[in-house]
Amino acid sequence: MGVDTYDGSARRRLRYANVAIALHWAIAALILYNLTSGLLRPVLPRGFFAFHVSSGISILVLTVVLVGWRLTHRPPPFLPMAQWEKRLAKAVHLLLYAAMLLMPFSGWAMISANPPADSPGAAWAAENPPGPPPAPTLKSDTTARGGPAGEGKGGGLPPRKRGPTEIWGLFPLPMIGPVQELGRTPAGVPEQRAVHARIETFHAIGAWILLALLLLHVAGALKHQFVDRQRELARMGLGRPEPR
Repeated sequence: MGVDTYDGSARRRLRYANVAIALHWAIAALILYNLTSGLLRPVLPRGFFAFHVSSGISILVLTVVLVGWRLTHRPPPFLPMAQWEKRLAKAVHLLLYAAMLLMPFSGWAMISANPPADSPGAAWAAENPPGPPPAPTLKSDTTARGGPAGEGKGGGLPPRKRGPTEIWGLFPLPMIGPVQELGRTPAGVPEQRAVHARIETFHAIGAWILLALLLLHVAGALKHQFVDRQRELARMGLGRPEPR
């Protein structure tokens, strides 16, 4: 297995397009906030979690845009590297794309796993709150009351009195109908709570997987930049792709 090489003209084409670079760093910043606010929620100030849902939905939207861009614009070629590194990079990128879609969607589904407002199921859920489930974070949270979706409270809860979840305070987040409708009747609330618990477990485990993928992605970029002496960071707008 050899290492690819490029001449000077090819190296000048190694930088990503400005649109791809902007999407990359915007998504990266939002992911960093969501991983921090989610995994460290028990030890951070309570208000730090406030934009977790808004950030997650923004990640979902921007990732869809990024995927669309990637499908319609050919990315620059890899820097010179061994074939196994190229295959690993492709696999990590694919898994990152999957995580950037599935994690926000699972959070959205978790928000939706509560009875519709003013439904018989909502009235029943208010009178029959679920028991506290295992905390999906670093340790048990004995002070917080859960997130805006009832995260950490077991799901199947009546809507919040302060209104629906809003995205960046601009518009309400629509619920995923089939998930929300499970709890419309009292008989469906236990099933909805079970669905909520499964989604919450998936979301918590997925956060650790996303963190591992992100660290692997960063480690690969730093390896190419500082060990292989390639201009890896310049591909994403940090520095010049070619020395002066």
